[in-house]
Amino acid sequence: MLTAFLIGLMVAHGASAGDRRKSLDEAVSDARDRYNGRVLSAETRNRGGRESHNIRILTDDGRVKRLQIDAESGRPERGRR
Repeated sequence: MLTAFLIGLMVAHGASAGDRRKSLDEAVSDARDRYNGRVLSAETRNRGGRESHNIRILTDDGRVKRLQIDAESGRPERGRR
């Protein structure tokens, strides 16, 4: 009985970790809100077995922001400010 409970707990924890994954649409929406600009391009790439969202945004002041968001964590990998 205890074993079944522990297995269920591990499975539930794994599922919740997977729920944090950020879709390309979510990443684009977050970036658009943060920089208040127009999205020029957005795509998901696989680099070394990890997916990342690459987004280019044209800001109101005419600058192009290049963002790279880790798809698993939703955190920025790199960007030019």
